[in-house]
Amino acid sequence: MTVRIKYNFELFQNLRIHYFWKLNKRRGSVYLSSMIQPLSVNVKVKVITLFLVMVGAFISPTFAQQFQEPNYVIRGGEVLGFAIDQETTTLTILLEPKAGGELIITLPRNLIDAKIGSVDSDFTILVDNLGYLFFEETTTSFDRTVTIPFRQFNTEIKIIGTHVFSQRSTLSTADPQQPIDDKIKSELRSEIPDGQAKLLILSDTQWSGALQASGFDYTELSGQHHRTIIFGCETSIFRGGIFAAKIQKITEDGYVKIVVIQNQRILAQGLTEAQFGEVIINGDCDSNGPRGGGCLIATATFGSELAPQVQELRELRDNTLLQTSSGSAFMDGFNSFYYSFSPTIADWERQNPAFKEAVKITITPLLTSLSILNYVDMDSEAKVLGYGISLILLNIGMYFVAPAFLITRLNKKLKGF
Repeated sequence: MTVRIKYNFELFQNLRIHYFWKLNKRRGSVYLSSMIQPLSVNVKVKVITLFLVMVGAFISPTFAQQFQEPNYVIRGGEVLGFAIDQETTTLTILLEPKAGGELIITLPRNLIDAKIGSVDSDFTILVDNLGYLFFEETTTSFDRTVTIPFRQFNTEIKIIGTHVFSQRSTLSTADPQQPIDDKIKSELRSEIPDGQAKLLILSDTQWSGALQASGFDYTELSGQHHRTIIFGCETSIFRGGIFAAKIQKITEDGYVKIVVIQNQRILAQGLTEAQFGEVIINGDCDSNGPRGGGCLIATATFGSELAPQVQELRELRDNTLLQTSSGSAFMDGFNSFYYSFSPTIADWERQNPAFKEAVKITITPLLTSLSILNYVDMDSEAKVLGYGISLILLNIGMYFVAPAFLITRLNKKLKGF
């Protein structure tokens, strides 16, 4: 018995396929044959177009994802391009090596990451599909930087993680404020050299702008993602220190926040998330100096903050004076006076060795008298006040009374002649 079934597809109206099924009961087998009528030119065009659309629909999510290229530095070759595959969580880097070298690439965590649970795990690095185990890596809460050596004949590096993200969707939905706040808190705890400030540029996109300060020449800036710049920001007797910064996004999406920090406190900050938005900040440098800041004159005199004399002053301040309310009040008042002139004195010392030696001779009696406090117990307000007043009187005697007495006696002797 022969069964004949005719299919008429709506999409291909001129395509008629007749299937003939022949059932051979004796052999228990089924035979399929087909007869396809020739296609017209219009139908062929439609079929080819449909085929290309279907192929593009399957290929584009995996191989044609658009993303912002990560920051990198390459020695001994050039980077030809990047490709990312979400299914295999792989970032592929094509190289054109000219000699043996290395690629240092910073991978944003919102692009590719490797984690086991909430703990970082190692990336799998393949150089020309061969595993490479001896790469260097540094990590932050925002990105991971890997250094990958390659040879003259290598042309491809694959970085395989556990997660690959769509940057566009991640940046449009993620709240950047929490990681920004964490980074600012971390920077507030870090040490900044005396007389200098720190500009934090926090961003998830490309930006450009400029920075200028009283101790820092006008400088144009550009980059993407985060950047930290240390610049001179001093206040002297003759002028007050000022700063100004302007940063503009050069993309529609993303954010830029800039913060200036000096002496463990924020002097100014600003944020923009507008399309091609810009943020401008300006302000005065910190004239009071840090509550627990360094001794600028002693550091310039003895050449380093690690000098024994400077360390002794720091220990006296931190371990003794700042442990009591009267000592803290004294330091606040002293800092307001001291940091109004010490940056200028320190600059003069660095520029004039003879002046530096003169300052060293001048402050040696003061440092010697202060060292006495390291050998006495000052565990109460009364003792701090008593020893403090005694030292003040002692130094007044050494620096003013004794020289005045000697000058008077010398003047009388000269008149006697």
